[in-house]
Amino acid sequence: MAFDFNFRTLDCEKSLRELVYFMSKQDLGYQEYQDWVQRAEHELDIGFKQAILAFSNNNMVGNLIYQPHKDLSGFLELKNLRIHPNIRRRSFAYFMLRQVESENKDNAIICDLRASEKESMNLLLFSGYIPIGSSSLYDSNKEDVVMIKTFGNKDSLVHKARNLILN
Repeated sequence: MAFDFNFRTLDCEKSLRELVYFMSKQDLGYQEYQDWVQRAEHELDIGFKQAILAFSNNNMVGNLIYQPHKDLSGFLELKNLRIHPNIRRRSFAYFMLRQVESENKDNAIICDLRASEKESMNLLLFSGYIPIGSSSLYDSNKEDVVMIKTFGNKDSLVHKARNLILN
């Protein structure tokens, strides 16, 4: 069986358009998700947000978007991780997480996800992320879990994140 997988950073306008299209087709039911996609497009274009893109046979099959946290210095925030359903369970998401971590060991990494997203939760737990609390961040009827990964002994960062995010 032939295959052609590759990963790269966001490097041109065409890739940005492909990413925006890919994200807009997979909203997971978040309120105002399409508005977020439009804001994210601008922040990706100006370089505030960064992205790792996964391709198979020149078609986008996954992405990971991250940025410096807007309120917590020393933190990166994972904003959007998507893998096309036909390509899941091939470690693409794990590879992209590890790439972000490898390039950002001076930062702690924080993210949130729906409590109902068990497959994503298992990936993050396997990758060394720890839950620090839960809250309804985007929809009062749905619970979200905030997770963090630190590098080295950074217990104070966990405490700082917990206080800011969950209060």
